[in-house]
Amino acid sequence: MTQTFDLWADSGYFMTPKGHNIYFWGFNDSADVSPQLPGPTLIFSETNEIIINLHNNLPENVSLLFPGQENVQYKKPDDTWESVQPQFSGIDLISLTNYAPPGATITYRFTATNPGTFLYESGTNPQKQVHMGLYGSIVVRPHDFNTVKTAYGQNTGTDFDREYLITVAEIDPVLHKSVEKGEPYNIKDYKPRYWVLNGRCAPDTMLKNGLSSLPSQPYSGMIMMEPGEKVLVRYIDAGIENHPLHLHANHTRLVGLDGRILRNGSTDLSYKRFTILMGSGQTYDMIFEWDGLGYTPGNPIPTLLPSIRNLGIGEPGWTMWSGSPYLGEKKDIPVGVVSYNEMGEYHFMLHSHEEPQITNWGEFPGGMMSMLMIHPPGTLSPDTGVIRR
Repeated sequence: MTQTFDLWADSGYFMTPKGHNIYFWGFNDSADVSPQLPGPTLIFSETNEIIINLHNNLPENVSLLFPGQENVQYKKPDDTWESVQPQFSGIDLISLTNYAPPGATITYRFTATNPGTFLYESGTNPQKQVHMGLYGSIVVRPHDFNTVKTAYGQNTGTDFDREYLITVAEIDPVLHKSVEKGEPYNIKDYKPRYWVLNGRCAPDTMLKNGLSSLPSQPYSGMIMMEPGEKVLVRYIDAGIENHPLHLHANHTRLVGLDGRILRNGSTDLSYKRFTILMGSGQTYDMIFEWDGLGYTPGNPIPTLLPSIRNLGIGEPGWTMWSGSPYLGEKKDIPVGVVSYNEMGEYHFMLHSHEEPQITNWGEFPGGMMSMLMIHPPGTLSPDTGVIRR
């Protein structure tokens, strides 16, 4: 079976929580919409032939790399296929793979031979173009996914109830402004000021998918589940930096790395971590479970509303209580704040453990920070925790 996708490389603007618009380059899946950050999630089925048409609306050459995919080919002008290869101008390397000039289209094909989580990104001038936003995520489903939901197939110990995709990167606004103005930029001066999770900085990471107020950043960073469920979290580091990502409440089991299951025949090589150091360009498949502190017959979900001195106090309209452990500090509720966690859910943080990465240009809180919400049993829709394009 053949799956065909179209991607357009174009320019646009994304928004920070302070309302600043930052120029970026990105991908979209329609000629009539602005690009998004990150690019559209591409979902393949294992063993399918994949064809991707890249349409270049940017003022310089653009290409696509597919780390982890084998035998990638491109279509030549005479409609024959040839393996992709680095491109040179004399002795100078100008692209890691075949590219589309401005206003042109290039077509790639390969077979999705392995299930897992992968990255796609520009292979042309990547030190500039990837940082500008030319990257996205790939999910390859195992061939028996319609029979049982797993990351790597039946009998691999990777079954799950819900799944989420978390793509992280960093932003140097000076680079983006230089590209917008057509001015030179020395990559040696690269200094991130924003750190994004699914293209958003906190607290925007905790807003819903597909908001009209964030047209270029359609993906939320929230993880929602019910007690006892298995949640597959697919992490991708699309940036140049390493990111120590940390999910509170429990350890998470690493079952796959760079689109390869951690298993040797019948031997399970998966292992648990409380914090993972995400390497630049790497992907991680992790399974999280929670039935822990606070979830007992004497203190069940939904939680009882606590006294005011056990509430997590935030900005007006953002008051939450996590049950165990609580967020924020113990003190009286500010006048006019009445927002409890009315569903009785618990809140646990998901964030980078490197302090600058949880700020927005030095201002805390921000950056790579979101929440895990554990809802009362039976209250989440089956559509929650489903990855879509």
